[in-house]
Amino acid sequence: MNWINVCNEASMPKGAGIAAWVAGRAVAIFNLGDDGLFALDNVDPASGVSLLARGLICEIDGELCVASPLYKQHYRLDNGRCIENADLVVKPFDIKTEQGNVFVLAQS
Repeated sequence: MNWINVCNEASMPKGAGIAAWVAGRAVAIFNLGDDGLFALDNVDPASGVSLLARGLICEIDGELCVASPLYKQHYRLDNGRCIENADLVVKPFDIKTEQGNVFVLAQS
């Protein structure tokens, strides 16, 4: 496993997601300012479409989530679990910043 430099932190929009190609996978990266950075697989498990980075950020019962733009399921940003359907899970990725750069841990 390797840490992959995906972008400069200053270039990321706050309160929104971006998609990045990390070791052959599309990863959705969310910059929530003081609440931190989160990374999930960009593929919505309900539809198989790579679009979670375009989802709306929200909070449900104190949990930060992203709402899938297609079927509107809510996935927790910290662990990828779906609020509405326990069978749906998005793979989370470790993410960190160093010297202003954003790194995602590439997993095989």
